[in-house]
Amino acid sequence: MNRKKLFTKLNQLCLELDNKYNINCGGCCYVTACIAEQLESFNIPFEIIHYDMCGCHYAIKVSDRYINRSGYRKKEIYEILYCDSEKMFSIYYNRSWNNTYKKKYNSVVHRKIKELFNENSRT
Repeated sequence: MNRKKLFTKLNQLCLELDNKYNINCGGCCYVTACIAEQLESFNIPFEIIHYDMCGCHYAIKVSDRYINRSGYRKKEIYEILYCDSEKMFSIYYNRSWNNTYKKKYNSVVHRKIKELFNENSRT
């Protein structure tokens, strides 16, 4: 699997999901958990980035690549969370979020992320 290609495709998918389902308006924590889950299954080390400026946003950092940064810049204030996908799912399900993103899309979002990883594991 070519990681650079995978991460580019992941960012493209996140843009598509944001345009279609508004994942970055209440679903970024869920998306981060889904991506983290897949990274774990492929033994790819990552960090979870938590931006907390004029709203909260979660993203993934793998080496020098950011996934689903959603306009947040590398230089903006953030904290690195050292946790796994299970903890991120727990954070998502136990806190309240912007209700622009509808939780009914969770299964579609999860499936699309998983499919992307599976497609790239075969190439």
